[in-house]
This record gives sequence, C-alpha cells and structure tokens, in this order.
Amino acid sequence: MVEQISVGGFDSNFSYIIHDGKECAVVDPSGDVRNILAVIEKKQLRPIAILITHTHFDHIDGIDAFRKIHPAPLYMHKRAVSRVHTHDSIKRAVQEGDEIQIGGVTVRVVYTPGHIDDAVCYYIEKEGALISGDTLFVEGCGRVGSEADAEVLYENLQRLKELPDETEVFPGHDYGSMPHSTIAHEKKKNRFFLAENLEAFKKERL
Repeated sequence: MVEQISVGGFDSNFSYIIHDGKECAVVDPSGDVRNILAVIEKKQLRPIAILITHTHFDHIDGIDAFRKIHPAPLYMHKRAVSRVHTHDSIKRAVQEGDEIQIGGVTVRVVYTPGHIDDAVCYYIEKEGALISGDTLFVEGCGRVGSEADAEVLYENLQRLKELPDETEVFPGHDYGSMPHSTIAHEKKKNRFFLAENLEAFKKERL
C-alpha cells in the first residue's frame, strides 16, 4: 500500500510510505517529518528503508530528523550516492530494474533522468502505483536545465506513458488539480504527455 503524506516543505511537497501493514519504506522524507512519523506510529509500522527519488534538497532535507527516530538505510540511484551527505555505510546504490523488497511489497526502480541525472521513480506493479518524484506531476513534469536534459526527460516520459492506464501516479509535489492521478488521466490532461514530438515538448518545457 502507498500512503501519500503532505509535508509542506519547500513547495507543497509530498512524502510517501510504502508498506505491507507491518514493514515500511519512507520515500523522500522532507518538510515536516512529524507528519510521516505520526502515520508510522498510528499504523504501527516498522521502517526498514528510506527511498530517495532524487537529490534536490527539498526531497532529502528530512533524512537526518527521520533517522534519529528510525535509523533505516538509504536507497538512491548510484549517481546520487556522493550527493547525500551521510555515512557511506547506510547508503545503498540502485539502478534501473533493481528491486527493493519492503516486507511483502516489491518495489522496482525506474531510472528517469532529465529533471536531474540521479532521478528515479519507484514502481509497485502489484499495487499499480508509481511514485514519480519530480519526473512526472499531476498535469505536469519536472523542470529541465538544457535542451539535452529536455530530450532525456521526454524519452523517459514516453516510457512512463507505456505503463497501464490504471497506474496511480503519486508525484513529489501537490501541483495539479488533484493530489494524485492515473496514467490515463495524464494522457488526457498533461500537456507534456500530449506533446506530439520532441520539438513540441521542448517548446512547452524550455
């Protein structure tokens, strides 16, 4: 199961808890970490992992506060390892296609650079859920810094469009008309998904 938690933070950030009713992982602990801790306590979950979608500060600024209470290891893309300033012994590098087991829940890593080169999404196929960080928002997508970045992000959004229509999209920020949506909704309403080709995407994003 995926629990979406509004944590405020830099700009309407979301954190997430992935759990099987007993063990859990926290995704992007940031903002007001107390909101995350309250859900964990209420549901009596045991955190065994922290998953990072990417290393922009507003997605990782709650790591230390969370780990003071629950000292779980950190999972992040291999490009992110040197950018997270904590002891190397608690870091776990992941890459495209890796699977992370959270109790009875299997989480697959989908490498989606473009917004930043260490960005990943976490796909829980059995639950039909995609935690998309700043790669894909409800009716939007992450910013890019160059035409090259735009091309990479465009290619990765095409990959995400291939997920089943009913897949729930759980973004890193509350930017859209609803807190979370589906791939089907994004195909209809997201102008970046609707871009006919790379050039049209660049005109929208750059």
